[in-house]
Amino acid sequence: MKYWIDTEFIERPFTIDLISVGLVAEDGREFYAESSEVDWSKANLWTLQNVRPQLDGNGMTREEIGYALRRFTDGDEHPVFWGYFPAYDWVAFIWLFGNMDELPFHYPQLCLDIKQWAIELGDPELPHQQGARHHALLDARWTREAWAFLARLAPAAGERRALGRKIPNSSGGQSK
Repeated sequence: MKYWIDTEFIERPFTIDLISVGLVAEDGREFYAESSEVDWSKANLWTLQNVRPQLDGNGMTREEIGYALRRFTDGDEHPVFWGYFPAYDWVAFIWLFGNMDELPFHYPQLCLDIKQWAIELGDPELPHQQGARHHALLDARWTREAWAFLARLAPAAGERRALGRKIPNSSGGQSK
């Protein structure tokens, strides 16, 4: 099953502090959670003005969010995650489970990128997001919309999967 993902976060040198995470599943289910562990003293003015006012204030610990995400994807042995410029989103997401080697066993170790796919297709203009922006669930919904737009242009490419893990090294662990 496909999942479209977005996060809001505080970016600082050497860290990405999760504020909220949103996922939209291919079957129409949605997941949204806010972290109760955000250190707002580290947020820049833009984040305080554009992200914080949209939060509902019902925060959970990052550990609780990780368990809730496991329940949300429970039973899906081959999830495929898509994001828009998702490098930081993916780091914030996987840190909910610990490190890369602690991801739920069926999760891929990467998130597919809507923008990279668009570039492969000649970089067509993606649909404009209507309504509020910089809210993790609303942005995840738009990511699904952008994916659907690209899938109409290249249907087979929309079925990409990110299966497997890095090649194990001889000691049985993950190669770096």
